[in-house]
Amino acid sequence: VGTLCSALCCGSSAIAAEKSPPSPSDLVKQANAPISSILQFRLQDAYVPKFIGGSGQGNTVTAALTMPFPEYRALPAPQLSLLTMPLAVTLPGDVTGIGDLHFLDIAVLDVGHDVLFGVGPTFVFPTATERATGQGKWQAGPAAAIAYGPRRWLLGVLAQNPISFGGDPTRPKVNTLLLQPFLTYQLDGGWFLRSQPQMAFDWKTGQQIVPVDVGIGRVVALGRQQVSFFVAGYWNLSRDKLEPSYGFTVGVSLLYPAFWDRWNTKSDPE
Repeated sequence: VGTLCSALCCGSSAIAAEKSPPSPSDLVKQANAPISSILQFRLQDAYVPKFIGGSGQGNTVTAALTMPFPEYRALPAPQLSLLTMPLAVTLPGDVTGIGDLHFLDIAVLDVGHDVLFGVGPTFVFPTATERATGQGKWQAGPAAAIAYGPRRWLLGVLAQNPISFGGDPTRPKVNTLLLQPFLTYQLDGGWFLRSQPQMAFDWKTGQQIVPVDVGIGRVVALGRQQVSFFVAGYWNLSRDKLEPSYGFTVGVSLLYPAFWDRWNTKSDPE
């Protein structure tokens, strides 16, 4: 199965003990899936030169960790977790601070026909150090992902809908649908084209962010370390005020495809 394995995972048991290393094609797909069946550390910087209906610029530096859990290590199904932390959010008006911590955990189901589907919870923790860089609310809600990866392609969508249930009583309640479609086409030599817009639809206010983006990147080996990097540009189709008009994103990921192999080797009886 070359879907969310190459996006979410390589089948219901592949996470548990993949003895042979992933192919270059699999690494490209894994590096471009929002959640992945290999351990990754990701660092991204998103720069916004212009906001709609406002002046000033913005920038967000984000760190993320994708952590797969093999079948029966925590649940009877493989799990794919994503921990995301905005380390430095800069907004117009020279406001800079840490953002809210996000955590996502997906249980993967193999539905056949080269399609993998995952469901689970998503959480948002009010860790922001500035009022403007976070929402001030504890949030939880459903999440789902689906992916399909024939040959050189990887396509799918990750959906989350965190809903506030506590936090600062002076802040507005939160109920937002977050959609992240992803599309990757592999070129030769580890190069790839990608599109991975991060959309948001606020059920309470009706505001929305609908960007269109395109990027290019490559997966390479630096010594024994597999590294993925990309650069992308985006333009926001929605025109709500105080939202990004357009921007640019660069990202680097450290890939660790043999992480669980080391643990399985340690736990194997002699």
